[in-house]
Amino acid sequence: MDNKSALQLEVEKEMGFEIDEDLFEYAKQYARRKLEVANKSVGRTWGEDGYGDEYLSLLIPDVIREMAFSAYCDQRSAENLAARKAVS
Repeated sequence: MDNKSALQLEVEKEMGFEIDEDLFEYAKQYARRKLEVANKSVGRTWGEDGYGDEYLSLLIPDVIREMAFSAYCDQRSAENLAARKAVS
């Protein structure tokens, strides 16, 4: 049975693939914190001018892409370090 929220379904449509429930929840909370900080920095309240829950469907994919890029960079860094150690 599929209990995904409308938000998760929208994000999955944007991303083009299904997202693990735990990853989605983590990314959603991270995106929510980012949006709260952005709203506060410009004196906007949650939801004002479209910067509330509806904006999360755009922000969550960015968070997931950032997380994937960070993991890729960590992997490449570890590979580079191992290659340097093998040569020295």
